[in-house]
Amino acid sequence: MNSREEEIFNQFESLKPNLKDWGKMVDGILIDIIMKDMISEHLIKILPSYRLKDDKSYLFKALYRKKNYPNPIENIEDKIGTRIVVLKSDDIKIVQQRILEFTGWQSKLTKNIDQEIEDKPNIFDYQSSHIVVRPTTDNKQFSAEISSSLTCEIQIRTLLQHAFAEVSHDSTYKGPYKNDKEILRRLAKAMALMEATDDYFCNIFSMMSDEKRHYALYLSELIKLFKEFNKGFDNNELNLFLTDNIFDLLVLQNVPIQDLEGFTTRHQDDLKKYIQPKNGLLFQQPTIILALYYFIYHRTFLRDNWTLNNDVLKSIYKTTGTAYEVY
Repeated sequence: MNSREEEIFNQFESLKPNLKDWGKMVDGILIDIIMKDMISEHLIKILPSYRLKDDKSYLFKALYRKKNYPNPIENIEDKIGTRIVVLKSDDIKIVQQRILEFTGWQSKLTKNIDQEIEDKPNIFDYQSSHIVVRPTTDNKQFSAEISSSLTCEIQIRTLLQHAFAEVSHDSTYKGPYKNDKEILRRLAKAMALMEATDDYFCNIFSMMSDEKRHYALYLSELIKLFKEFNKGFDNNELNLFLTDNIFDLLVLQNVPIQDLEGFTTRHQDDLKKYIQPKNGLLFQQPTIILALYYFIYHRTFLRDNWTLNNDVLKSIYKTTGTAYEVY
């Protein structure tokens, strides 16, 4: 190293313990506060885990890039970085807004996907949202003089963008193929396809979240009926496998939700006895009401179209005190 390189390196080396502490703090805030609900809903596909910039990468950026950094230890803002990977682009906007609105740090948006698309609408290229955060001036863990140098770059990208970056970023855009026009064109086509796929994903999830859609509304009403017999039921306990299999029966023989309302009123006492933990997992799911409706009024149909394990069907017979029929 020459004297200038050694000076820059020593500054970076002395700041590393505080950078690591700040990186841990940033990850903790993201996981425990900003994205806690999104993590529980499985919308975050890769959790943040900070990384310290490599020594050589830092030196090259500080001294050898065309951009001039008068004070690299403060001017270079990605000395540490952490990455959040979400499922779809709509989730990027949610996380980005929450990070920028959080008052426990100072933040600024340094790379905006929407702005890049607006500026270059005909270019399909690697994208992610970048936000730089630093401690607030009243943060007691770091001194004021150190706080100005503690910057962490948070990258937010979709799972598709992450896959694209893994293939292209270091090996192509920064590597020996960055001027290979055929490879770059194929990468652009791949990115265009990924953007189109993301659009479809966003539309699908928007349709799924529309509570006015028939089956979503039907399930919502069914859960309300079930909670009359199991008041402690949490919607997060809903088993989608059981729900989907029993809902398949509705396609073959529809049961209006009004019929189920009448059914629960007429058989209220029996349902209170049936919907008990001792009778198994099926009886702790809202769709047991629909299954019991079919069992009482359309038993042959239920038996002929039952797609779950036959022992589960037998449990309905047993719980209702009905002799299992052999056909």
